Amino acid sequence: MSTFVETSVSVGAVVDAARYRGKVLAISILGFAFDGMDIWVFALALPLLFTAWPDFLIVHAGLVGTCMLLGMSAGGYVFGPLADKYGRKRTLVWCIAFFGITTGLTGFVTNYIQLAALRFLAGLGLGAEWALAGTLLQEYTAPEKRAKYSSYMQLGWPLGVGVIVLVNHFLCPIFGWPILYFVGATAVVLAFYIQVAIPESPVWVKMQHDKINGVATGAPAAAGFGDLFKKENIRSFLFVAIICTSLMFTYWAVNTWLPTILARERGMSPKAYSSFLMILQFSAVLGYLVAGWAGDKFGKRPVMAICGFLSACTLFLWMGIEWEDERMFYILGVIAWCIPSVIWAILAAYLVEQFPTHIRAVGVSAGYSTGRLVATLVPVVMGAAAQKVGLAVVMAFISIFYLICAFGVLMLRDSKAHI
Repeated sequence: MSTFVETSVSVGAVVDAARYRGKVLAISILGFAFDGMDIWVFALALPLLFTAWPDFLIVHAGLVGTCMLLGMSAGGYVFGPLADKYGRKRTLVWCIAFFGITTGLTGFVTNYIQLAALRFLAGLGLGAEWALAGTLLQEYTAPEKRAKYSSYMQLGWPLGVGVIVLVNHFLCPIFGWPILYFVGATAVVLAFYIQVAIPESPVWVKMQHDKINGVATGAPAAAGFGDLFKKENIRSFLFVAIICTSLMFTYWAVNTWLPTILARERGMSPKAYSSFLMILQFSAVLGYLVAGWAGDKFGKRPVMAICGFLSACTLFLWMGIEWEDERMFYILGVIAWCIPSVIWAILAAYLVEQFPTHIRAVGVSAGYSTGRLVATLVPVVMGAAAQKVGLAVVMAFISIFYLICAFGVLMLRDSKAHI
């Protein structure tokens, strides 16, 4: 009994999930807002850096993007096991605080080498944020509402991107590109709030108490990355990694280069492409809201697979064809942005159901980080290929990875047994 009391103090009590679900949803949305903000900071800063640094080339930009991906990949492998061992909430606080501090410091760099180094460090903190926030939220959520709450969390992405696009639109002409990174540093405030206001995951805390009381949970005393390769977990991990890799290829292709495509190949001014990017974020919100309803009603698996196929078609039509009527370019852009948003909205709820509690955080974050690790090639390869054929052509080719994502989804299943 004394052992239980001591552990209750160290890991916390099993709280009523319904009581804190609203707060957990709010911090999940805000955490993902900073995630989107931090990544789009680089995309929005690129056109300004090409002007501010005369020696800054598109290949250098690709190198910076790859360094950030490497950091994010490493961060996911590090923080995932820590979250299974020390708790989802505590590790999430570490992630957000670290990338907030390093993002703020990035505003002081003077060359691409310094930029690449700090982007790598920021990536370490950023690497597991989505996986940990998604895991924490899903462990506070009732099974029949997981897709809906996952889609609500995804609303943080357009929120964060919208804020940083507005900063780019109104403040960058006055303060220059560093203001983008200084705004991202405010993530530290969110980390402090999570620390003082959010209890640890009730699912994780219950597992710790069950271990101490000798209740059989099916979980080993110590679990980690190696458990993903056991017979009962390897299939799930393999296809989670395939799904995440495919999505990361398309994600980094679009989010890294779209502002540059609009500026260089479409001749749009910073204010013009900022306005178009805002429109795209509103279309993403529509996709998220549809996804939550459709995922819970029809199943996450079929909805994601169908949207993977449609995403491949629309991205190719958007980027692969020279439309004489510019209105078609903008219309297809909205559609090509909205449909993949459905996949991303359901993704967290779908992935956490593939792993048991004791390896859930490491399973989701390692799968996500594996996708990022493979996708580190995207910025450099696209930058080199774009020198010869143009960014838009390379972007059209990337659409094939949405088909690979759909295949990976079909190889897994909707399962509520693990939570």
